[in-house]
Order: sequence, then structure tokens, then C-alpha cells
Amino acid sequence: MLKEWPLVAFTILGQTAAGIGFFLLFPFCFSGGLPGSRPSQETLLPALALTLGSLVAASALSFFHLRHPLRTRRVLANFKTSWLSREIFFELVLMGCLFLAFVLLRTQNGAGPLFRFVAGAAVFAGVAFLVSMSKLYMLETLAPWNTAATMVSFFLTALTLGALAAAWIVRSTAGDGASGLPELRGASLLFVAADIFAAALLTPLYGALALRPGPTLRPPARALRLLHVGRVALLALGSILLALPALANGLGAAGAAGSGPILPAAFVLVLAAEVAGRFLFYGLVTRPGD
Repeated sequence: MLKEWPLVAFTILGQTAAGIGFFLLFPFCFSGGLPGSRPSQETLLPALALTLGSLVAASALSFFHLRHPLRTRRVLANFKTSWLSREIFFELVLMGCLFLAFVLLRTQNGAGPLFRFVAGAAVFAGVAFLVSMSKLYMLETLAPWNTAATMVSFFLTALTLGALAAAWIVRSTAGDGASGLPELRGASLLFVAADIFAAALLTPLYGALALRPGPTLRPPARALRLLHVGRVALLALGSILLALPALANGLGAAGAAGSGPILPAAFVLVLAAEVAGRFLFYGLVTRPGD
């Protein structure tokens, strides 16, 4: 299970990058914009650079999982039949769109029609990237992965970490009064709560509504159960942190919504939860020799 760390890093970094791109670029898909939701150029430029860097890092780390890295030059050859080829293709498209969006924003000094088109293409490529990544694991021969929980989990990781990271970036670059920050905070709390419910209900072997294994002589995997419990606990702590400002404001505590360390602390907790959940995901399938 621990030897799958390159795939854990690749999937989480890739999903987070797709999520950040969605939350920061989706408002530009509309010619009139979404009132109060478009990030400023000062926010978007570093966000695009960070997102693109995350995808590049994810791609580099994925090579540690390969026995013959040089053979990856053929990976796009089976686009019509292989979800792996589609995953890599849409990742490259997403990287290209993010790079082009960064260049356009720098050279045009604003978001023109071409930028809006590129933003829409990036959002589409991000969704296709997540779908391809999910379908890659949903194989009939691997029952614990061949469920809707796989796609739900991957998309929730992207939405949860993407919203949190986007909120952190917006706050760090534009301050507590930044446009769209309250919506990003609210989305972060919503998706963390959804992640908790999905983990408690759908996680294979351990969720209340999940697939149960057949009879086996293998001893119970205590490490997997600990990962599941730890994931839910970390997500719960993250949701409590995110809810504190709203609760404090409701009680009349002035300035509580701008409390500094809440977003980074919540992001670290949720990130740790997603890492635990991803190691659990790879530990669900027994390989020969394990």
C-alpha cells in the first residue's frame, strides 16, 4: 500500500489542480461574468502558476511508479480504447490551457474573449481529466474500485481541496475583503461536509452503504480501518475549523471571519484526510505477493 505513494501524489495533486482551475476559471466562462465572483489579475496570475506547477509536479512524481519510464512516449497511442491515454491527454490539454491563460492574462492585461474561451476549455479539460482518471480504476475485475464511490471520491477530492486552495490563494493575495472569498469559504465547508458523508457511507468495506467482501481467510486489515477512521476524523476537524468564523459572527464576535490561520489549517487537515483516504483506496485491492 505504501509503495503506491507516487500514485497517491499524482492523483491528489492532479485533482487539486483541476479543482483550483474550476473554481477560479469557471466564472470567466460567461461573457457577462458571475457578479462578484471573478478573481482579480493579481490573484489569478499566481493561482494559474501554482496550478500549472502542481500538474507538472504530479506528472513528474508519477514516473516513480513506472518500471520503464521511456515507454510513456507511446501512452497517447490508444486514445480510442484506453482510459490511461485519455487521462494523460486531458491532463496535457489542461496544462496547455493553464499556460495559455497565464500568457494571455500577462500580455493582454485583462480577460478578453480569447481568455474566456481558454478558461472554458480548461474547465472542460479538467472535468474530462477527472472522469478519465476515475474510469481508469473502475475495472470489472477489481470489485472494490468498480463502484460509483471511486468517481465520487475523486471528484470530491478535487472540489474540496480545490475550493480550499482557491480560497487560501484569494485571501493571501487580495485580503479578507476579496471578491468571491465568502462564496469560496462556503463551498469549502459544503464539500468537506459532503466528503464526510461520502466517506462514511460509500467507502468500500467500511462505509455504511458500501460493498462488503466475501468470506476470506485473510486477517482483518487494521491499518485500513485506521486510515478510514482517521480520514473521517480529520475531515470533521477541518469542517469545524471552517465553520468557526460563521459561528463566531453569529455570536457577534467582530472580525472573526478574517481570523488568519483558519484556511491554511483547514487545508492541511483536509489534505491529510485525502492522503489517508487515497492510501486506503490503493490498499483495498490485494495484489499477488501482498
